[in-house]
Amino acid sequence: MNAPSFICRTSNIAGHVIRSVVAHDEPEQSFSHSLADLASALPSPEALIQKKASLRAVVTTPDFHPGKPVPVGVVADLEGAVLPHMIGSDIGCGMRMVVLEDVAADQLSTPFLDHHLRHLFFQGGRDIALTGLDRHAILREGLPGLLDNLQRTSTGLLSKLDLSRAWVDLERHSDNGVFSCEGIDPDFADYAQVDDDHRRDAILGTIGGGNHFVELGYVDHVADGAFARTAGLKSGSVVLVVHSGSLDFGQRVGTATKERARIASRSGEDWRVLSMEMQPHLYRRYMDGHANAVNAAFANRFFIGLAAVEALARALGREVDHRLVYDAPHNTVWQNGNIVRHRKGACPARGVGVMASSPYEWLGEPVILPGSMGDGTWLLAGCGSSEFLESAAHGAGRKLSRQEARSKTNIGSGLRVIGPVDPRSPTLRGRQDIVAEIQARLKEEAPAAYKPIDSVVAPMVDADMITKVARIKPLITVKG
Repeated sequence: MNAPSFICRTSNIAGHVIRSVVAHDEPEQSFSHSLADLASALPSPEALIQKKASLRAVVTTPDFHPGKPVPVGVVADLEGAVLPHMIGSDIGCGMRMVVLEDVAADQLSTPFLDHHLRHLFFQGGRDIALTGLDRHAILREGLPGLLDNLQRTSTGLLSKLDLSRAWVDLERHSDNGVFSCEGIDPDFADYAQVDDDHRRDAILGTIGGGNHFVELGYVDHVADGAFARTAGLKSGSVVLVVHSGSLDFGQRVGTATKERARIASRSGEDWRVLSMEMQPHLYRRYMDGHANAVNAAFANRFFIGLAAVEALARALGREVDHRLVYDAPHNTVWQNGNIVRHRKGACPARGVGVMASSPYEWLGEPVILPGSMGDGTWLLAGCGSSEFLESAAHGAGRKLSRQEARSKTNIGSGLRVIGPVDPRSPTLRGRQDIVAEIQARLKEEAPAAYKPIDSVVAPMVDADMITKVARIKPLITVKG
């Protein structure tokens, strides 16, 4: 079904046709600014032909907003090449949702939880011990490789893992928790050197900065009971939501690829285009490094989820059963034959009948769409819209730049925000500069800095991109 014309636009920029679903009440100036950024980010048709490539389709989602070098909320199908700059350095960034069983929302009010969350995430308490073999398996084989290793030996936080549940949960991951690759990028050789010595990992299990977060909340509205039951959700269910990526791994792949591509480019070529046919070595190295980073991101969200559950278990003084709803990246490329689908801040949203062996095969792919800090999260179901490249928005989308938000927004009350430093700590008395910076960073993620979440969800429903499943109201946010 074609989307209604009143929420869709077709633009022609830089010689390319762009199909857009637009947020409700989207300011024309903001949309035009984003299109201008996109025009600069897309190679010209001539530059693509020179690299024996072509841009098959480009769409934007309702959270489309300006960004450098590429705006957020873009999906592009490229034939014969990959555009690493479209994804940038936050490779594999995505969302994870976990339902906590036998926990009531009012139990989250215990102040002990704040202490344990801060200790585990910011004060050295994660205790994620990995061998070199574990690290190698993560980068090369993703979560299945890690779980296979953990059947032999584990310690620290991972010794508490229910392996049988973790194996079952693999089918609730996009791509079953692994992006295939031919090997590990040479830049990661030291990190992934094979040995059996357990060492506490300083990278994986950390939230990261920017708009990455961990939230605990509860289901306050169910729109699709059948889908919610399959996901393990009901009204009042306590839910953990994780937003994070590949940290140093994606940063290294993105930066190093940019340097190599520039050095290898010839005069008159667009260095941003890596051709399958003309640059097979550079193309293959990027795709392998990209897969390593995506696999690290899967593991990172997995560890973050375990740490958050452990914090709650310590606060409640008992074990907390939990099961995965879904985990998927929204800043990644997928190759299918000669077509490479780029999603820059956009969720995969496949429809009914295509996710073989998944519990969602006949329901549609889960889409986890968070709003601003305090605005909540929607769980949605993908409709597999071919018109919009089986994709959906990945968030509410910024309305104000971070600098603008610092001066124009207020922090909403009623949401507990836990960061590395407690602004109420007696040790900060007399250090108003530190307290002011903490408050300013929170303002960057305040609700007023983002589009209202329903203004992004509603047009996608109208365009048959997604359907609503359940809405989660946040109570606690953990931010780096």
